[in-house]
Amino acid sequence: MFTYKGIRSKDMHLRVLNDISFSSPKRDVNTIQVPGRDGDLIMDNGRFESVIRSIPCRIEAPAGTDIETLINGIHNWLIKDAGLHPFTWENDPDFRYLATIEGNVISQRMLSHYGKTIIDFKLHPIKYLESSLTERQITNGTNVENPFNIDAKPILRIVGEGDITITIDRRELVLQRIADGCIVDSETQTITNLQRHITLFERMFTPFPVLQPGNNPITFSGNVAQVFITPRLGALV
Repeated sequence: MFTYKGIRSKDMHLRVLNDISFSSPKRDVNTIQVPGRDGDLIMDNGRFESVIRSIPCRIEAPAGTDIETLINGIHNWLIKDAGLHPFTWENDPDFRYLATIEGNVISQRMLSHYGKTIIDFKLHPIKYLESSLTERQITNGTNVENPFNIDAKPILRIVGEGDITITIDRRELVLQRIADGCIVDSETQTITNLQRHITLFERMFTPFPVLQPGNNPITFSGNVAQVFITPRLGALV
């Protein structure tokens, strides 16, 4: 069973079949052929590509429900909203995925109350540890462990003013002339005020912070009242 946009597949009368293939994300690289050099030169673009996961399902209409009406409802649920949406998989309950629908959804009526479909989900290459998506306050010297083998891109909510330095395992985030505080989101590459409606890029003088695999002690200096973190720990799907 899966959940997409907060709706469970079984509530849409879909029964997931066992014939599912799992593929890993592909590293986004360019290959360059250089005259006189054997093989290809690899240029890494520093990202992973999305993954297509095809989920075959049987449609089982309850008594009194027309199969065509049910199929229409399934299609509307899946495709009416563009963009990435939360996706969870019952066999991987500790993680939240992000997904959208790839292409059309084609369903086939088999009998008066039964049908079948294959749903092609395009998954964001990173799945997120559910417990790491909740904001928590940290004190000076708190250690945040990243148990996975890829960098995590956290959200930091900093309450304070003036010049502030946040150090994560010897890597500094330098902020200057902060008024009441700011929100630094390393995944969306944005820095805003606490109300999220004014950008503050001119106040940040270092790259966006990450939580590298392993231990990440966090310290801060300056006129800092409170620091909150959403670690957003993730692994490859």
